Amino acid sequence: MKILLINPPRVAGYPVVREERFEHKDFEMILPPLSLLYSAAILRNAGHSVSLLDANGFNLSLERVYSEIKANNPEIVITRTGFDTFEEDIKVLEIAKKRGATTIVRNRIISCVPGIRDSILKKFKFIDFFVNNELDLVIKDICRNIENNAKPQDVAFLEGEDVVVTPNTLLNIDLDSLPFPAYDLLQGFPYRTSMFSPVFTQVISSRGCPYACSFCAYAKTIYRERSPKNVIEELKWLKKDFRLKSFVFFDDTISINSERVIAISRKMIQERLNLKFAVCTRVDLVTDEMLRWLRRAGCLGISFGIESGSQEILDRCGKGITVADIIKAVMLSKKNGLKVTALIILGLPGETRKTVFETIGLIEKINPYYCHYAMAVPFPNTEIYKYFSENGLIISSDWKRYNPLQAQPVFRTKALDSKELADFKIMAYKKFILRPGFIIDKINIVDMLLCFKGIRMLARRLISLFGKDKYIR
Repeated sequence: MKILLINPPRVAGYPVVREERFEHKDFEMILPPLSLLYSAAILRNAGHSVSLLDANGFNLSLERVYSEIKANNPEIVITRTGFDTFEEDIKVLEIAKKRGATTIVRNRIISCVPGIRDSILKKFKFIDFFVNNELDLVIKDICRNIENNAKPQDVAFLEGEDVVVTPNTLLNIDLDSLPFPAYDLLQGFPYRTSMFSPVFTQVISSRGCPYACSFCAYAKTIYRERSPKNVIEELKWLKKDFRLKSFVFFDDTISINSERVIAISRKMIQERLNLKFAVCTRVDLVTDEMLRWLRRAGCLGISFGIESGSQEILDRCGKGITVADIIKAVMLSKKNGLKVTALIILGLPGETRKTVFETIGLIEKINPYYCHYAMAVPFPNTEIYKYFSENGLIISSDWKRYNPLQAQPVFRTKALDSKELADFKIMAYKKFILRPGFIIDKINIVDMLLCFKGIRMLARRLISLFGKDKYIR
């Protein structure tokens, strides 16, 4: 079959990340559509004629998407969406349906909330199939069943006025058996983050996170690993065929198996890959040995989900870490020469003026290279959604506002209203950024690339803080 996979255009000028662990607009990150690239490779290996259009990465308009659909004339069109950008993103499917294509969409958060998913199928009847499982791991069978006029598994669809939901497949697939993402279908590597510029991409060495943080829309998922050998083969391929220079490990929690991380790092050194990269993990899942090997392999930065400096808040949200764990992990990372980014969530259940200042105080104490203050978001598939909803604390059900970078929260806590939370976020950023230590830390004559990145990052954050941008990161 002739299949076109589309990563929809940016929304209101903002890039959008549409993956299994990140489904919303971003302040500046432009990331490759990895699950679509994996899906494309799998479908191509299954004998289909496959094309991929990354309108987000290449900043293409909806009109350009229409032209590509018209020129390609696909039988099936597949897309992923953000949660806050869903109605904008599915415009590509409306276009495709008018051209006679079968349309398929995936959004993890929505798939976890049948009420929302079913209302979408009834409202937007140009959507043929809503995928209820990891897209790349089930798309081959879905397309085969469509081709054979059979009912696919792992989907929901409208039949008359009723929504039919078919059983989900057990995802016990060996990740090493998957083909590498179909980067050859792209026209270059326009991707970037705060730390890295082209040629940059993401690599997923493991999937899933078994932890049960109450605020996380992607919690309690099955953990699966790729072998170190398979990961290294991908990195060698990316460097040889696409001249890769830097990447981010986009794992949910990469260091659940620290020995595997050490093995990957040692193999990167043995193969003399000389790639720069960054990782993200939990503070209770790092060791001095693992951090030392990461740095030797080329790791420049590590991001930690710190969430709060208040032990009370950490306990209430089920994070399963202590403030002492945070301090130890940050100190070990700095000792091994890694730039630490602290990821904070403001407004978690129980947040008060006191707990906010405990968080600010902790950040001052650990002094990370950078700190992201995100606002809690009660996504409808999270435990905190139930808490905020039952306590009458949600002030907006406009899904377009459900973004952790939003300056104005869609809720309040029992102690703080939404304006107070928004003001605290700005105050926390100002306290962190507007201090001599922050600026001095970015002036690094040894590594002029990081120096430039740090100055650029500072400029963007200051514009966000003192301007009228509705997103602050």
